[in-house]
Amino acid sequence: NMELRQALVLLMSDGVKELPWGVSWVVVTGASKGLGAAICEGVAGVVAPGSVIIGVARSQHGLDNTQAMVHKANPDVKFISIGMDLETASKEELQKTLDKLPQVGQSSRPTRCLLFHNAGSLGNLVYLRDLKDQDHINSYFRLNIGSVVLLNALFIDMMLKQPDVSIDVINISSLCAVQPFKSWGLYCAGKASRDMLFKVLAEEEPRIRVLNYAPGPLDNEMQETARSATGDKELRSAFASLKDEGKLIPCNVSVNKLLNILKLHQFKSGDHVDYYDA
Repeated sequence: NMELRQALVLLMSDGVKELPWGVSWVVVTGASKGLGAAICEGVAGVVAPGSVIIGVARSQHGLDNTQAMVHKANPDVKFISIGMDLETASKEELQKTLDKLPQVGQSSRPTRCLLFHNAGSLGNLVYLRDLKDQDHINSYFRLNIGSVVLLNALFIDMMLKQPDVSIDVINISSLCAVQPFKSWGLYCAGKASRDMLFKVLAEEEPRIRVLNYAPGPLDNEMQETARSATGDKELRSAFASLKDEGKLIPCNVSVNKLLNILKLHQFKSGDHVDYYDA
């Protein structure tokens, strides 16, 4: 039995390495770079052979890089790239994406199903009085909230039909979900909405473990944009200081913290847990 052998090898190697999560079906949005790519890589390292990870993003090139990272972390995990714009994706396209899990993973039944809602955008970083572009406002909430609600519903509906499988839904949150930042109105509103959506989900679905995880200020492309495009001068220089003082967190470090939070499971379903709390 391969899984048993692998477990024994891990136990003998150094006694500290955690046992794998078992065969898992995993969906990660925004998987082409930054935190999303690091989540795919990190998860690949803790799941059993026969697991399937679906990475969704607009950039096929970025997904190819993620696929290489996953393969290096665990060659026995199947990674499926889905090049897709979540803002405009139809319900049918999303369902077709999820249907790949049983199609590709049919050889082994999953013990664990996880959905990481990581995709998101900053929106125009201007004061609210200057947010007058109707199309931008609508498209912002379509991507950052609308697509999340829909993908989430399809995923949960599908996984609750799987017998004896544990289900985790992880929303990548932010300090902005709980604290206002000038010129980040759209982003703060989007993150606050998502936190509340998942608090409601936790109340509705006791079988599902729900986590709102704020990953801390990451050393990624989003922070570059924050440093250059933030409308509020004071906030812009605060972002610059984080970079200059070496206070930004590498994505893989934040992912390790997230995986540890999931492993220890000391949070109440629906909680908002920050990188610095854990």
